[in-house]
Amino acid sequence: MAKCNVMRKLWWSVAPLGIAAVFVFSGCVVFRRPHPPKSAFVQVPAALAPRFADVKDRAGLIEAAQNSLYYVQASKQALYTIGDRQVSPAMLAATLREFIKTLKQAKNGDELAALVADKFDVYRSVGSDGKGAVLFTSYYEPVFKASRTRTDEYKYPLYRRPDDLVDADLEEFGDKYKGEGIAGRVEKSRLRPYFSREQIESGKALEGRGLEIAWLQNRLDVMDLHIEGSARLEFDDGSVLRANYDGTNNLPFRGPMSALVKSGVLPPDTDPKEYVAKHPEIEQWLMATNPRYTFFKLEKISGGPAGTYGGALTAGRSIAVDTKHVPLGALAFVDGPMPRFDGEGKLVEVARVGKFALCQDTGGAIKGPGHIDYYAGAGLDAGRFASKLKHDGSVYLLLLKSE
Repeated sequence: MAKCNVMRKLWWSVAPLGIAAVFVFSGCVVFRRPHPPKSAFVQVPAALAPRFADVKDRAGLIEAAQNSLYYVQASKQALYTIGDRQVSPAMLAATLREFIKTLKQAKNGDELAALVADKFDVYRSVGSDGKGAVLFTSYYEPVFKASRTRTDEYKYPLYRRPDDLVDADLEEFGDKYKGEGIAGRVEKSRLRPYFSREQIESGKALEGRGLEIAWLQNRLDVMDLHIEGSARLEFDDGSVLRANYDGTNNLPFRGPMSALVKSGVLPPDTDPKEYVAKHPEIEQWLMATNPRYTFFKLEKISGGPAGTYGGALTAGRSIAVDTKHVPLGALAFVDGPMPRFDGEGKLVEVARVGKFALCQDTGGAIKGPGHIDYYAGAGLDAGRFASKLKHDGSVYLLLLKSE
């Protein structure tokens, strides 16, 4: 999703889930697909590995691992270098099958820790500093009230993907474009960049085309949804549907939060929604600072939103990674400080937690081996968690031991 995607509390200083890198090519936006470079992971001796005793919500973990297994069994992604091993989708699948078997077999945390240590090799991310520091951030699925028609209360549209938004694989035009793609619209037989946010919102470039799928009460909620990549919409007729990511105009993402901070008007830890509510005169300018625009489709809610790997995300078990360094579907263990709240939503502590996770998503701001984005779930509690997670931790990949 992610789609992206980062988001959230980097909130507005990060990009939605999806494309790995973006740049301008011949007047249009080009995105590069990820290619695995030299390994960003080093093997960890058993004595230095974390204790793998995570048995909380075992059913959710098994479901997330099974979803990853479905993905890697059908995957054609290239080999990744993890430590000194060349890792194929078949190896990822073997790892996940054995991990699921081990989860079902272990009677308690101690037994799980012993079995995992016996069956799997452990590789630690070198992080952003070469010493293992990985920034943990988080994203979630917000819940917004919505209407199927425009009213005085609901006047900010969500658009479905326009029929004239074109994606092209440049590799089909020659090897020198290997790994490159382009997106835009055809105008007078030429491919042009697609409409920017300002052209869509202020210039009404899409108005009158019947593309509106829902209407929200707040323009900043629309931006929030564009950043998060999906949301649950509670319609005024009582129905609840998911607005799910269905592509972008692929123009560069510039976080509104960054724009406010760089302009010197907003301290980094201030909630931008609160600031704009007090200064509505800057709203239109603020929105226009981010040319990226996201399109959606309405779907019935069945499990979590879709991640980049194609399956559902699992709250507390799915993470977004940079697929230049980490294969989608891989089994991970994350170990770092995480916030905990009381029943009234007040932050109680930030305590170190170690838990298994599956690499199932990507995000425009998730670059390099030194940053992961943790999917917190849907709703207010998940939003609180996501807003407070911004700490360094450690990330490990697990692979079935070679015979």
